[in-house]
Amino acid sequence: MERKEFLQQLGLTGAAIFSSYCLGGCTKDNSGSGTTPPPSNVDFTLNLSDAANAALNNPGGFIYRNGIIVARTLSGTFIAVSQACTHQGATVEFQANTNRLYCPAHGSLFQTNGTVVTGPASAPLKAYNTSLTGNNLRIFS
Repeated sequence: MERKEFLQQLGLTGAAIFSSYCLGGCTKDNSGSGTTPPPSNVDFTLNLSDAANAALNNPGGFIYRNGIIVARTLSGTFIAVSQACTHQGATVEFQANTNRLYCPAHGSLFQTNGTVVTGPASAPLKAYNTSLTGNNLRIFS
């Protein structure tokens, strides 16, 4: 085998592997089930004085805890929803400027109560209750 032929074979093999990897990541799950079930029987408390929870002291801040994204909206209210997108399980982010949750993997948008605004996700994020007492924020089912 000559050098030129070897390099052509190598390039084709690499392209085939790369293509299968990329296309495999673009499969669509229309079931709405995602890949990660939302947490159940949730009941935990975050001390807002702790450095690990400091982002919640500012409107627009958010953190991830126990499979849940906890955020503080620009109006100052706290929200808590499952952090795994219902489309394929990617981690959603809170976008304070639009007051929505966004999945960076495929572009799904959710309202702060978990309702789908724009797909490909078809099922809502599971929403959890929040209750603030002093510096303690309780998240529960």
